[in-house]
Amino acid sequence: MTVQIHNSRYERIQRKAEPVIQHLVGLLEQGYALCTASSFGKDSSAVLVLFFEALKRAKAAGMALPQCYISHSNTGIENPAVESYTGEMLSCVERYIEQSNLPVEIVLAEPSLSASFMYATVGRGKLPRFVDSRSRECSVDWKIKPQRRALKRIRKQAGLEGRDLCVLVGTRSSESTGRSDRMKKAGHTATAVVPEDGEIGLFSNAPIADWDMTDVWELLMACDSGRNGIFHTYTPNFEHTLELYKASNEGTCAVIVGDGGNKAACGSRHGCGVCTVAGKRDKSMSAMVESEPETFGYLDGINRLRNFIVRTQFDFSRREWFQRGISEIGYVALSPDNYSSQMRRELLRYMLTLDIREQERAEEHSAALQRGDIPDTPVNRRLAHPQFEWITPKVLLAIDFAWGIYGAFEHAFPALREWYEIVHLGRRYEIPEVAEDEFPRIPVPEKRYFHIGQYEHPWKIDGLRNIYGEAVNPMRRPDRAPFGAYRDADTGEIRRVAYFEEDRELSIDGVEANLFLLEYEDIYFDTLALENADGVRYLLDRGLVKVGKGQIATYDKIARRAQHWMRLQEHLNVYDIQEFALKNSISKAEHFLLLEEHQRKQAATEPDQINMDLFGSEAA
Repeated sequence: MTVQIHNSRYERIQRKAEPVIQHLVGLLEQGYALCTASSFGKDSSAVLVLFFEALKRAKAAGMALPQCYISHSNTGIENPAVESYTGEMLSCVERYIEQSNLPVEIVLAEPSLSASFMYATVGRGKLPRFVDSRSRECSVDWKIKPQRRALKRIRKQAGLEGRDLCVLVGTRSSESTGRSDRMKKAGHTATAVVPEDGEIGLFSNAPIADWDMTDVWELLMACDSGRNGIFHTYTPNFEHTLELYKASNEGTCAVIVGDGGNKAACGSRHGCGVCTVAGKRDKSMSAMVESEPETFGYLDGINRLRNFIVRTQFDFSRREWFQRGISEIGYVALSPDNYSSQMRRELLRYMLTLDIREQERAEEHSAALQRGDIPDTPVNRRLAHPQFEWITPKVLLAIDFAWGIYGAFEHAFPALREWYEIVHLGRRYEIPEVAEDEFPRIPVPEKRYFHIGQYEHPWKIDGLRNIYGEAVNPMRRPDRAPFGAYRDADTGEIRRVAYFEEDRELSIDGVEANLFLLEYEDIYFDTLALENADGVRYLLDRGLVKVGKGQIATYDKIARRAQHWMRLQEHLNVYDIQEFALKNSISKAEHFLLLEEHQRKQAATEPDQINMDLFGSEAA
C-alpha cells in the first residue's frame, strides 16, 4: 500500500519515507511488538509519525496487530516550556490512538521519588551535579533508570504475548561523528534489527539512521493538514515543535542551525529546568527568554534560580559539614558535602514563590484574553494557564518528610509551614542576584574532625517512636497495629517506631497529599508548638508517606542521629552546633596521629590479653 502524493513539493520526502514505512510494516509482519521511545523532539517525532503510518497501513491491509508501545520519560524538573509542549503532544497522541483504534499503550517513565531532584536535593540536601562533576548521576537517576524500568515492564508484557520486542530509536549518523561511530560499532543501520547484548527477545532499530536533519524537518512539515500535507498523524502540524527549536536557538530557524545549536550538557536540545551541568549559562533557556519574551518570559525566574544554584557552588557557608560515621576514637568527620538546612529552605522558598507568581501571571493573562486586550491565538490560550508547578502537594510532603527525618529544623512540618506562609499569608522570596565571579572556584576544604565520643545509646533517643500513638491507637485505630517495630542490626533488640506502611519504594499518593494540604490549612496554628519528629511520626502513622520495604530502620537511625545533634546543641547551650564543631575541631593530620596512637595502644595490649587467656587455660 502506498500513499497518493497530493502535493509535488513533498515528493522527495515521500520517496525517503516510503522505504522506512514498509520496513516497519515488515517488522510487524514478522511478529515483532514495536516500541518507540519518544521525547517529542524532532527526531523521535519523525519516528513516531512513521510508526503510526506503518500501524495504520498494516491494519488497513487486514494484519492482526500486536500490542505496541510508546514510552516517554519525564525527569520531574523539565524546562516548563518543553513539559507544556510534551504534555500537549501526549494528549494529541492519546486522542489519535483512540480515534484510530490502534493497539498502542503509552508508558510514562519517571524517576523514583527518593531519586528525584526535589527529594534528594531540596529535601535531603544532596548536591546537584555541576559542570565539573565526574559523573552525570542525574542523567542516570532521572532518565536511564526510569526508562529501564519502563522497558522492563513493556518487555514483560510483550513476552506474555510470546513476542519479541523491537525498540525504535531516532538516532541518526549525521548528528555527529561520535554518534556515527557509536552507531557503526553497535551495528545500527536503517534496516538492521540489532539484538541487545545479554537480553533475550529484545532488539533495537534506528529507522532514520541514514536521514539528515533536513529530511526530518521535511517529514514533519509534510504532516501539515492545513497545507495539504501527505501524512495525517497525531497532530495537525508541527509548528509548535519548530517554534520551540527556533526560540531556543536565539530566534534562528532550526533548519538553518542544523544538528548543533544550543544543546544541554546531557546532549538534549533542552536541559532540565534547573540544569546545573550546563555550566555558567543555560543557552537554550536564556535564548528562549531573550528571543521571545512575550511567549517565554515566564521562564526568567527559573533561569535566575538555576544561575543562583550554579554561582553559589563554591559558597561553602551554604553547606552542611557533619558526616555520618564515627571513627575508632570517637571523632565525626566534618566536610561540606551537602546543602545546609538553610540553603534547602531557601530553594523551597524560591520555588514556591515562582509557583505562586506563575499562577498570578496566568490569571492576569487569562483575564486579558477574555477582555480582548490580547489576540486569541494558540499561544495566548496556552499562556492563560499556569505553565509549571514545581512544588506539587506530593513533592511538598516528600520534602517535609526528609526535613523531619534529617532534623533540618526544630519544629514540625517545616516545609508545609513555608508553603502555608507563602500561599496563604502572602510571603514572597526574591532570588538574589549573584555575580558569576562572586564565589570563584576553590578547592574543597580538607576534612576536619570533631570529638563526639559516640552517639547516645538508641534507647536514650526516641527516633521515630510514637509514644502518644502507642497509647491512643488501640482506641483510635483498632483495626491495625498501634505501632511499628524492627530488629536493630547493631544491638539485636526490637525497636519500636511509629506505625508505618511499606511500598516497593518510598511513595506518596498525590490525591492523599492534596487532601492533607486542605486539612493542614485548618491545623496550621495548632502545629506551631510541635517538635520536629512529631511531624514525621504523624505522616507515617497516617500512611501519608509509605517507606520502602525494609527501610524503616535506616530512617529511624537517621532520625536518632539528628536528634542527638539537637540535644547536644541544647546541652552545650550554643546557637549553632555546626559552627561550634568547626571551631573546636582538629585537622586531618591531628586526627591521624591520634588514631595511630590509639592503634598502637591496642596492639600493645593484645599480646598481654593472649597470654592471660593461655595462662587461664592452663590453670583450668
